[in-house]
Amino acid sequence: MAQARRKRRKTTTARASRPIPGWVWMLIGLLIGLGIAAVLYLQGADRSPDLGALFGDPETETAAPAPTPAPVERDTVPSDDEPRFRYYELLPEDEIRVPESERDTPAPTLPPAAPPSEGEPVVLQTGSFRRFAQADEMKARLTLLGLDPQVHEVEIQGDTWYRVYLGPFSDEDRVRQALERLRTENIEALRLRYQG
Repeated sequence: MAQARRKRRKTTTARASRPIPGWVWMLIGLLIGLGIAAVLYLQGADRSPDLGALFGDPETETAAPAPTPAPVERDTVPSDDEPRFRYYELLPEDEIRVPESERDTPAPTLPPAAPPSEGEPVVLQTGSFRRFAQADEMKARLTLLGLDPQVHEVEIQGDTWYRVYLGPFSDEDRVRQALERLRTENIEALRLRYQG
């Protein structure tokens, strides 16, 4: 029995003499550092950035007096007679007068694109891109929807454009199904005549 008591006493004294883990010391140091930083931040809002002045070092306070700021010349405040803003004068000068004859003439409108007639093949243009990578991305997106897109390269005024088309469709029901799939995915499509 005496040995069992001795063992118990040894284990309790061994537990009490264990050193504090390193992470506890790190956490304590971090909290102390944050506390000091918070105090310095709150006190430093109205003080100079000089560390000696921040900690109350009397040598730095007496050695270098704070320079007085030079007086700033300000524009004179306009009186009530003068306009405060100039845009009242500038806007009428920039106004462009439109002759009466041009006001009454309606703007020219483009003729509406003729819809394809019954039985005429139709294609759906889902995008026109300057970079092939964008067109290829749209093609992959449409393929995942179960559609069969093609990318066509078109030259317009010296620029190369890549257009993504679906079709040609000759059946109106297939066109409606394709448009419905595109609408569910928020993809806009132009309905065009198939030109071979």
